Amino acid sequence: MQTRSENGGNNGFLIGLITGGVIGAGLVMAFAPDLRKRLKTSAIGLSDAVSDGYQEAGARITGVVDGVGARGQAIHDDVADAVGRGAREVEKFAMASKML
Repeated sequence: MQTRSENGGNNGFLIGLITGGVIGAGLVMAFAPDLRKRLKTSAIGLSDAVSDGYQEAGARITGVVDGVGARGQAIHDDVADAVGRGAREVEKFAMASKML
């Protein structure tokens, strides 16, 4: 069986727990507007940072794609010039063969 002093110890803990909960709830209510403002400011800042990062990544990707396209066009032009030169050489050779 429990003695009276042991039950008093349990009651004291329970009263302390309830008192701490009430004090904690009061402090949360007192500081909640400030906390809410800070959370909103942080969320807006995070949103702006993500948006800026997305735009920067998009700009980088656009630059890379444009660069690859320009290099591809340059290679295309070089190949077309080489084919044209080769066609002229074949034509000259064919003309020279006819004259013989």
